[in-house]
Amino acid sequence: MRKLLYIFAFLFTCYVSGQQEFSYGVVIGNSFYTIANNNGTNSMNTDDYSTFTFGGYGEYNFTEKTGIKTEILFAKNTFLYYPTKQPFEMNILSISPNFKYDFGETYRDGFYMLAGPKLAFITGVKSEGEDVKDSFETFNLGAQLGFGWRILKFFDIQTKLDYELTPFFKLNNGNKSNFFGAVISANIDLSRVLSNN
Repeated sequence: MRKLLYIFAFLFTCYVSGQQEFSYGVVIGNSFYTIANNNGTNSMNTDDYSTFTFGGYGEYNFTEKTGIKTEILFAKNTFLYYPTKQPFEMNILSISPNFKYDFGETYRDGFYMLAGPKLAFITGVKSEGEDVKDSFETFNLGAQLGFGWRILKFFDIQTKLDYELTPFFKLNNGNKSNFFGAVISANIDLSRVLSNN
């Protein structure tokens, strides 16, 4: 029975790959971010407004125009807590399943737009060498809206606006700090590179 399931899974994977409904690749880019605060005295402020971002994506199209593109990205944000100017380094793993609409003649060909939620997981926070992850909200929900362009057969340039709806840190008086910004990236479609299509 198990062998039969393996054979079925293999044939299904070959069929999906052959139909070019599923693709996958690498994402390399830069995240530009700042912090929204509700309080001017106790606040978080960015020291460096950008950080290197990398990860991968999987994409499945339902029709010639629509599909789902899910990215898993890793970034490290740095910021300062005022008025003490205490520095923080935060490791963030984000998963964003976005609805995609392609304006090209076929899917994965030309200009496209995408929108959807973002799930951010804070995997580590350090301040002056100490682990301070427990002081932060380790799960955050956000929203994204963006566009991209397939400029080569297997290469996309993409930009997404990013806003976290839930706070990553609650200040002493109950006010909240949220990340917002944009991610500019290059997406390399490895499924097309490896299949030479």
